[in-house]
Amino acid sequence: MSALLASIAVLGIARADAPREGLLQEAAAGAAPVQPRLPDAGTGFSAVALMQTRAIASNIVTTNPFLDGQVVGPLGGMNGTVVLGAEGLDLDGDGEADRDLDGSRYVEQRGTAFLDWAPTALDGRVSLASAFEIDFLWGDRSYGTGGNTGGGLGADMVNLQTRRLNARIEPRLGPRHALTVVTGLQFLGDSVYDPATARPDDLFRSGAGLRIWGTEAAGVSAYGAVSDASGVRLRYRAGSFTLVENGVGIRDDAALHVADLQWQPDLRSRVGLHAWLLRDFTEGSGGSLGTGLTSPLSELQGGPRFVIPLEEDGTAAEVETDVVWLVADGGFNHALDGGPLGATAMAAYNLGRLYATTRDPVTIRGWMVDGQLRFRYAAGAGSTVEAGATMTSRDGTGINAYTGMVTGNSFGIASATWGSHGMLLLFQDPWAVNRSTPVVFDISNGGLGMTAVTVSAGYDLVPHRLTLRSGAGHAVDGEGTPVGTELNARLVGHPWFGTNLGVSLATVQGARFDTAPRQAMVHMEVLFF
Repeated sequence: MSALLASIAVLGIARADAPREGLLQEAAAGAAPVQPRLPDAGTGFSAVALMQTRAIASNIVTTNPFLDGQVVGPLGGMNGTVVLGAEGLDLDGDGEADRDLDGSRYVEQRGTAFLDWAPTALDGRVSLASAFEIDFLWGDRSYGTGGNTGGGLGADMVNLQTRRLNARIEPRLGPRHALTVVTGLQFLGDSVYDPATARPDDLFRSGAGLRIWGTEAAGVSAYGAVSDASGVRLRYRAGSFTLVENGVGIRDDAALHVADLQWQPDLRSRVGLHAWLLRDFTEGSGGSLGTGLTSPLSELQGGPRFVIPLEEDGTAAEVETDVVWLVADGGFNHALDGGPLGATAMAAYNLGRLYATTRDPVTIRGWMVDGQLRFRYAAGAGSTVEAGATMTSRDGTGINAYTGMVTGNSFGIASATWGSHGMLLLFQDPWAVNRSTPVVFDISNGGLGMTAVTVSAGYDLVPHRLTLRSGAGHAVDGEGTPVGTELNARLVGHPWFGTNLGVSLATVQGARFDTAPRQAMVHMEVLFF
């Protein structure tokens, strides 16, 4: 999940022809003023790596002994996570607290490597891009195979995960028109920007901001930019991605088709329109938990789940789903690189229909609106004040209809990764490695909808070297029932370029748990290039 967000920061920083001072912390905050470039033409090869290490202590525990490796989804949901109170938990029903549950204390680690080759004989116009990842908890497993594991005694774990593998072609279309065609396994975002080369803010604060799609997928896409003498005026994206391929000769697959357009009337302002079409013929199959709106996968990750009656003979019903997302967004100085004040806004509407052979069709219609303001008031990358509000529709407002949001979390593991809210426990922590179990994992909030307000303020005690930041967020569901209020604080040092060393504290009050979730974390990120 967070590998996508981490890699955005890595690629945006390491390929920059810009001053390096203070850029990693700005990338982590979603504000790095970085311009990407191709691998060095002298060799054709480019190598970048990021190592993340996080030591965490919390009262959130996993009670499902069969879950191993990556654990995602809303706290208290199907993932078996619970909040441990002072009295402990009685899981076996013997009237006494289980002694083996005393809170979570663990260290998780991730290494991500990006290897690109742009042959000099092809003038850098054709390149091979790849990314690989190894992540695990210290001490979890060894001498085996599987992703998200491998830190056990003896090591020797086969756990290399492929994040991307694609060919990038940049045809010559004239001095004012840049085009990149990407074929293969690649990043899939929900804006007009190419996730492999964009700045973090370009993805976090444009389009849907990774709230609907933010993951990897195989397919073909084209990213274009048309410029005039003052800079880029028009950006566009078009692409098709195969999300699930079951039987090769059978129509039982899922595919996503995207079209995006963004106009920039001046260097600091932009307006975008986006249309995406998902056609799902999987009938809920694909992977160990299935896929689509009728699958346990969707429920596991806090999305909606439709329960469809069986056929008369007891077999599963035939199910097909079509979903269209229509999104409009705008921004002013969204990366804070053209002045101290920035603003973004977006509105999304998803519509479609779920067809089943054992019931009437279900109409899908839901919406989301979001707005953010940012202000840099002092020197240093972390000296900003940020405020945002997000609202999503709830289900239950129509007959034979689902009136909430649909996201990529219903179709793949951690496929929508909202990361600009500044929260650690109320919403997804974008830098999580193996454990991501916030109170709300998906913006649909399980179909209940939500209204959320977040604020954060930071100050560089030493510009670009030491940042103190605190944040607060409050959310209610679509009926006004409190979801939770988070308070957090972070102190992050940047001893040299490419390194973060920090400590953070977070708690969520007023949630649906008898005891407030809380977490303390020490973390380190080191960039190698």
